[in-house]
Amino acid sequence: MNKMKLVFSQTLMISTAILFGIGIEGALAALFNKELTIEWQWYIPLSIIVTGFLCALPSVLITGYESLKKTVIRVRILLHILSIWGIVSLCGALFGWYDSFKGWVVISVMYIFIYFFVWIGSWWLAKEDDKKINDALDEIRDKE
Repeated sequence: MNKMKLVFSQTLMISTAILFGIGIEGALAALFNKELTIEWQWYIPLSIIVTGFLCALPSVLITGYESLKKTVIRVRILLHILSIWGIVSLCGALFGWYDSFKGWVVISVMYIFIYFFVWIGSWWLAKEDDKKINDALDEIRDKE
């Protein structure tokens, strides 16, 4: 998967997952609290897309290095997880997604689920691209 496609697809997946997480959070709050009103500032939808894009950028750093040692790959993945967690925490603070430690914990839990969702989605998309390439190569090969 080329790097631009990776960033674009992950931005879409991350932004969609954030909106889904906010919807689940709102649904749970509505179940346990009868009076619930959600009010967003005008910039919140845009902040979700910006955060999705910023979180997709570090993924470019860990792709395409299959020849590295396993320990180097593991360190890169750990740095990837921590850098994205930092981006989410910083964006959450800047854009007012939370205003207390409890709110940050909720965002962090959502981050963990979203991270694994995007990881699995990216893996699946890469496998599909590999399958398409292999199928195209099979059509080109001489049959003996």
